[in-house]
Amino acid sequence: MNCIDAVEGTVKSIINGLFQLFIESGFDDTEYIRSIKKVLDSTDTFLRNNKEIAGNPNTFKDVLYRYAKDLWLKQLVNKTKSSDDVKEQIVEKMEYYEYYFDYIYGHGTYPR
Repeated sequence: MNCIDAVEGTVKSIINGLFQLFIESGFDDTEYIRSIKKVLDSTDTFLRNNKEIAGNPNTFKDVLYRYAKDLWLKQLVNKTKSSDDVKEQIVEKMEYYEYYFDYIYGHGTYPR
């Protein structure tokens, strides 16, 4: 296993742990997404300061961002114990939920 694989596996494990905490404790979406941003930004800083580990830290950050976002999006559908119609409505609004996640990630909060 090379260094970048070890870093990726470690960060994904941290993301999974934060996601479990989010699910179990009922954290607000904003808390989860802001925590993910901090982990990804910290990892990015580490990789930029240790360029011999990763060739392109931006690609690495994008992969981890997508991983964390996909976990969150999948739980929207999975947590819905309602009818298939409600699940279908969520799937139809997936573009909005992706925007919602991206907005909170970029701004730290969502306008009320």
